[in-house]
Amino acid sequence: MRILVYGAGVLGCNLIHLLNKSNKNVTLLARGCWYDEINLNGLTIRHKFRIKTTNDKLHVINSLTNDDFYDIIFVTLQYTQLDSIIPVLNDNQSKNIIFIGNNPNATGYLELMKDKNVFFGFFSAGGQRTSKYVDSFYLNEMTIGRIDNSHESDEWIKNIFQGTRMRLTIENRMDDWLKSHVAFILPFVYAAYYTGYNYRKIKKDKVFLYTIINSVKEYYDALKELGYEILPHSDYEFVTSKKLRCYLFLKLCCYTTIGDLCVCDHAKNGINEMIQLNEEFRKLIANVIVKTPNADILETYIPCK
Repeated sequence: MRILVYGAGVLGCNLIHLLNKSNKNVTLLARGCWYDEINLNGLTIRHKFRIKTTNDKLHVINSLTNDDFYDIIFVTLQYTQLDSIIPVLNDNQSKNIIFIGNNPNATGYLELMKDKNVFFGFFSAGGQRTSKYVDSFYLNEMTIGRIDNSHESDEWIKNIFQGTRMRLTIENRMDDWLKSHVAFILPFVYAAYYTGYNYRKIKKDKVFLYTIINSVKEYYDALKELGYEILPHSDYEFVTSKKLRCYLFLKLCCYTTIGDLCVCDHAKNGINEMIQLNEEFRKLIANVIVKTPNADILETYIPCK
């Protein structure tokens, strides 16, 4: 398969590194100075927790023409950047498009690309990009699939990652999954803005930490009222029957760099994306009967446009 990773942020760089080291036929689309850096010196990643640095020599391009063909295009841009590339993707002859990352409107993007085979996924990676390297981590975990609950593409998806170390979860209700993910991360993001991207400020504030947990549950309950399924199911248990475990996880985030890598870095570097996710999610749940008093308090800390 000829694979294009469209976007050279943290997600895209980690994804192409994983595919490249498994000898997949991969190309990276990067822009500006970052294209020049990778084209000249390769892609350098400093891997957190693994205490190593890698450098991949990659085929890198800075634009996608109509005649370019790839068996798969992974789109790893931030949510706020997607609309600008939809015409480019529609005009290109490649048929299989996989959007990776936050997306509360998977159904809408499927409608925008009716002539394509569109999939959605989420790759567990975090960190930040500097001018010379990516400082980040990834967990070898991908949740990916369709939104129509059909399993007709399962084997094809598995084939993409055959030979890699990626741990796949094929989920064909990805619209529900992605909305659930937004519901989960937003209260954590609010807390990042409240603390000035420093979770250590709330490490001893039990009331505030439980406010985050209760906010997630409120958002989940709002989605359930609208008829969405909370996916994965274990996440709902995490903030209800296993609330203590969730609290201890939050404490761990506050006392270590996990909170920085998983939440604060992206909240800082992707402010516009977080604002947009919040606006669309709050609009989605605007008319539900379920009340969200804890989330309403935390939401006040998100920056204005």
